[in-house]
Amino acid sequence: MNGHRPRAARMQIYAAEGTTDRDRVFIVRCVGGIVRVGRTFVPARSDATLPADLRVTLTGIERYRRSVGSVDPPHTARVTLTGPSADALVRGSVIVEASD
Repeated sequence: MNGHRPRAARMQIYAAEGTTDRDRVFIVRCVGGIVRVGRTFVPARSDATLPADLRVTLTGIERYRRSVGSVDPPHTARVTLTGPSADALVRGSVIVEASD
């Protein structure tokens, strides 16, 4: 082991695409680590515009109209996020994978 810790998955919101009762769809750019379906995301420490208690779960990723399990930097994707605070996400918001 080389002592390096894997970089936390991070994504930046580019645009909101749509919403359902539970889910919100966004275009995002992966800006660090590998973003994977099923993971929970919270605000980046550097993003003071988001509520501190924001927690969303990534329930889907699409690239080129195909469902995929992950996306890595510097790629963009269409993602579905689930959680009551997903409405707080706007263009420029940065969220990171929760460490717990």
